Amino acid sequence: MTFVHAGHGATMLFMLLLLLGAGAVGAAVLSRRVIGLRILDYPTGRSAHARPVPKGGGLAILVVFVTGVPLAQMIWHHTPTLADKTLLAATAWLGLFSWRDDMHPMPALWKLGAQVLAALLVAWGSLGILPHDGTAWGMLLGRSLWLVVLCNVLNFMDGLDGLAAGCTLLACVVTAILCLHAGAGVDTWGTALVMAVAIAGFLPFNFPNARLFMGDVGSQCCGLVLGALGLHMANLPPLAHGWALMPLMLSGLLADVGVTLLRRTMLRRPLLQAHREHIYQMAHRGGMQPATITVLAWAATLCGAGAACALAGGVIGLPAAAGGVLALQLAWAVVVIRRVRHTPGLRW
Repeated sequence: MTFVHAGHGATMLFMLLLLLGAGAVGAAVLSRRVIGLRILDYPTGRSAHARPVPKGGGLAILVVFVTGVPLAQMIWHHTPTLADKTLLAATAWLGLFSWRDDMHPMPALWKLGAQVLAALLVAWGSLGILPHDGTAWGMLLGRSLWLVVLCNVLNFMDGLDGLAAGCTLLACVVTAILCLHAGAGVDTWGTALVMAVAIAGFLPFNFPNARLFMGDVGSQCCGLVLGALGLHMANLPPLAHGWALMPLMLSGLLADVGVTLLRRTMLRRPLLQAHREHIYQMAHRGGMQPATITVLAWAATLCGAGAACALAGGVIGLPAAAGGVLALQLAWAVVVIRRVRHTPGLRW
C-alpha cells in the first residue's frame, strides 16, 4: 500500500514538473507572438529606452498563470476554494483591463478603479466570508489596500529591463520554498511556482536588452498575485511573522516607491502625474547602466528574502530583519544621491 501511494505521489510530482516546464515554454512562445503584434511603446522624455519596443508581454504571463494554476491544483487533487477562484477571476479581470489600457491608454482614475475592484474580490476571497461587523470590514479594507499598493508598486517599478519581472520571479520562488517548508497546500506554493515559471519564460525577452516590455498587463497582475501570496503567508501559523515576509522580500521596491511618493508630496508635486524621480530612475539618469541597476534590485530582493527566511524560522527577530533591509536601502539611496550630485545638469 505504501508503495502504491509513493508511486502515485511520484506520478503527481512528475506531472507537476511537466506542467511547470510547459508553462515556461508556453510563456516564451506567447511572448514571441506578442512581439509580432507590434504594439509599440514609443520613447518619451520619461522613458529609459531610446527606440520603440513592443509591449504587452505580460499577456503571456497572464495566460500561463490563469491556465496553469487550475491545472496544478487538479494534478495535486486540490479542490479550489473561494480564495483560489477569486484570485483567478480578479487576475484575469485586471489583466484584460490592463491589456486594453496598454493598447489604448485610459485615465489614471479608471485604472485605480480596476485595481480596487480586483483587490476587493481577492480580499473577500481570502476572508472567506462576507463582512458582517466592523472588524471584518476593517480586515477587508486593510487587505484591499495592501493589494492596491502592490499593484501600483510593481507598476511604478517596471521602468527598466527585467527589474520588476526579475524581482517578482525571485519573490515567488522564495515564497514557494517557505510555504512548502511550512506544509502549506498547492494553492499557495503551486500558485507561486506557476507565476515564477510564467515570468521565467518571458524574462529572456525583457533582459538584459528588452525586446518586449511587460506593460501594465504584466506589472499589475504580478503585484496582485504577490499581494495575495503575502496574505496566504500571513495565515500560515508555522511561519513566524507571516504578515511581514512579503514586505521584507519586496522591501527594495516598497522603499523606492514610498520615498518617492513621500518626497513628491512634501514638494507638492502631483502624485498621479508621470515622472522620472524614482530612486532607480535617478540612478539611471546619473549614468548607471540599466542592467547594473536591475541586478542590484534583484540582489536587494534576495537580501530581503534572506531576512524573511531567517525571520520565519525564528533565527532573528522582526527588528533585526526590518533594520537590516532598511540599512541596505539607506546605503543605496546615499549612493544614488551622491551620483546625482556629481552629474552635471541633473537635479532631483
